[in-house]
Amino acid sequence: MTDFAIETWGLTKVFGQVAAVKELDLRVPKGSIYGFLGPNGAGKTTTIKMLLGLLQPTGGGIRVLGLDPKKESLEILMRTGYVAETQNMYGYMTVKEIIDFCKALYPRWEDGTVKKYLDLFELPTGKKVKALSKGMKNQLALALALGSGPDLLILDEPTSGLDPQKIKDFLTVIVEQVAETGQTVFFSSHQLYEVERIADWVGMIVQGRLVFSSSMDDLKARHKKIKVMLAGESLPQELTNRPEIIKIELQGRGYVLTVSGNIDRIIALLNSLNPSLLEVFPETLEEIFLAYTEGVRT
Repeated sequence: MTDFAIETWGLTKVFGQVAAVKELDLRVPKGSIYGFLGPNGAGKTTTIKMLLGLLQPTGGGIRVLGLDPKKESLEILMRTGYVAETQNMYGYMTVKEIIDFCKALYPRWEDGTVKKYLDLFELPTGKKVKALSKGMKNQLALALALGSGPDLLILDEPTSGLDPQKIKDFLTVIVEQVAETGQTVFFSSHQLYEVERIADWVGMIVQGRLVFSSSMDDLKARHKKIKVMLAGESLPQELTNRPEIIKIELQGRGYVLTVSGNIDRIIALLNSLNPSLLEVFPETLEEIFLAYTEGVRT
């Protein structure tokens, strides 16, 4: 048995002449909350659709819950709760009717779970789905996804259209659900504060390629900002060419370096230049994201 809920190797998807996903090697540990980051158009939704068997890859392989989406997509869908970025539910049904419709499809359906989240989100059971706001549709989709009793929850930009309080409720639901059931959550988002708040693992895709995949703790430990001031000197080329340095910014009479990897080595090199100032700061997830998407090494 694998320790991963999701595994991909060399996963590639090409549309015409455009490679949307390029040789993606992804590992999502079971029981984790995994934030899948990337700018718009990076390949997040394409990846998710391939995981669910809704798109066939051009190359590479996938295992979801130990299953092959090419051959076992129905079983994957039965064991996976999915909340898409845009909801396409039957608008003519009431909330209660769509709950009853979904209940008939899933043998592990949990009435109590659905009721719990209907009450939390204050969703009116007699109202037609087409009359719900975008945010309410997302909340309904989450309640339905959790009600199916899934082993894996896949969410694509799940908080789109929600106000700040509802976002807080939504994220709290996810954390509590994982704590109670041990489910795995894989969710894409461009709202970095959401990911930083709840994810214990994070991966980032840029232009179809995986830039990093790491536990949140390791990611924060490996990424720092270093502020340095030298006595009338520029940074030497042998330092600026180091692969650990993602980004260099001028700040007043000094420099701010965004560093990933062997931070101690970079600090030692800087200290050898006898700096007048050398300070190390932690980085937020947003700062790490921007360093990779705005820097030269993307």
